Formats: sequence, C-alpha cells, structure tokens
Amino acid sequence: MINSYNMLRFFRQIRQRLLAENPSESASRPGRFSKYLLYAAGEILLVVIGILIALQINNWNEERKLRIEEQILLRQLKEDYTANLEQLDQKIATRKVLINSCRDLLTYFDHPGAANKDTVLSKFGFLGMTPTFDPIDNDLVASGRINIIKDQKLKSLLTKWSTDVIQVQEVEEIYVSAYQYVYAPAMIKIGIGRGMEKALAEKVGVLSNFLLDREEFTLYDYGDSRLEPHLEEMLNNVELEGIISKSMLLNEVINSESFTLRKQILEILDLLEKLIHSSE
Repeated sequence: MINSYNMLRFFRQIRQRLLAENPSESASRPGRFSKYLLYAAGEILLVVIGILIALQINNWNEERKLRIEEQILLRQLKEDYTANLEQLDQKIATRKVLINSCRDLLTYFDHPGAANKDTVLSKFGFLGMTPTFDPIDNDLVASGRINIIKDQKLKSLLTKWSTDVIQVQEVEEIYVSAYQYVYAPAMIKIGIGRGMEKALAEKVGVLSNFLLDREEFTLYDYGDSRLEPHLEEMLNNVELEGIISKSMLLNEVINSESFTLRKQILEILDLLEKLIHSSE
C-alpha cells in the first residue's frame, strides 16, 4: 500500500509541473504534445491505481472480518467439542459398568458357588442401561460455514466428524434394539424381569438422587417375585448366558469405537487451542 501511494504522489507531481508550463509555448514546441499525452496517460494510471488501492483496502477489510468470524467460530467449536468429550466419557464409563457386570455374571455361570441371588439380579439389571452418544451438531459442512476456517487439517477433521459419529451410533443402535426386542423379552419370559428391573431402578434412583440432589425422590418398592427361578436355574440357563456374552461383546465394540472417536475429539480440541492462541 505504501508503494501505491508513492506512485500516486509521483504522478500528481508530473501533472502539476505540466500545468505550470505556459500553454501558448506548448503549442509551438515540438514534443509538447507527447508530454500532454503522457500526462493524460498518467491521469488514467492514477485512476487505475486508485481503484486497485480501494480494492486492496476492501479485500483487507473483508479478510479481517472473516478472521474475526473465524475466531468466534473456533471458540464456539471448542465449547461444543469439550461438551462432546464430557458426554462421550460418561457413556464410556457407563458401558464399562455394564461390561464389568457381564464379566462378573459369566464368572458366576462358571462358578455358581461364588454367587448369591441378589448380586446376580443386580448385575443383570445393568444390562438395561443403554447409553447412546448424542453430540452437539454444528452443521458446518452443510451450511458452508466450514469454509471460514483456513486451517486445512482442522477442516478435514471436522468434515470426517459426522461419519465417525455415525459409526459409533450404528453399533449403539444394534445393542439398543437387541436389548429392547430380544434380551429384555427373553429375560422376562425366563422370569427374572421383576428382579432385574428392581435392581436397575435402585441403581438409577440412587444415581438420580445424587446428581439432582433430590431428597424428595422416592423409589417405588418393587418387592420380591415369588415366580423368579432359583439361582441355580438362572446360572444353568444357556439363553441367559448367551445374552450376557453378546451384551458384553457389543458394548466392548461400542467402547472401542468410542475410544477412537475420543482421540479425534482430543485432536480437534488441541488444534482449536493452538489456532485460538495463535491469533491472540
């Protein structure tokens, strides 16, 4: 921009010198006409340079606005993905409880003498926990706002994000459907539905009371079923054993996918942090 202004000043000085000359002399001297042509060309050049400078200033202002908008977007993304990480960690932790319960149950199937009925039913209750990941959707790609971001690596990670989330959610849906339409009906038919639901309600009730600080929370008393099979019958039921092993496998697969997704969130957050600080 400084060079452009110098050029404008240079041509302005030429114009002033030409105007200062005597017009009557200019007509009688050979070569004066060419100088006036040069003057006219200089005027045109001045106009062109002025336009270019205006465009340059306008482009600079537009770029500055985009960078301000980018920083706002980066900070919002940081908040969103921090929340996504917290939610994902909660889901992973919940599935770990479910997986560990399945492992304990399989141990009881292998060593029935180490089990008691209340513990077994409580472990079965955890199979009813079906956590699903529901991240904040910023819709950057569909809206076109992703083009505001200059960093190509971040754009690539954000573009892949939806696909990676879907991979986790697809396996989650397999377990949710399996529990709702296969496992739960089978356990109810076998006769442990009431005890299992009682155990799950107690766990969820205590958790809700703790998280919400609700002293008035009152858990419905499910009581004990006289129709439940004996512990020995439960631990010799091949269908229950299959439900447990399948539940453990599916949730281990979900957590494996979730850990991969977690690494991607951390990578996104790390990159966002660097880009935000680089502008300060």
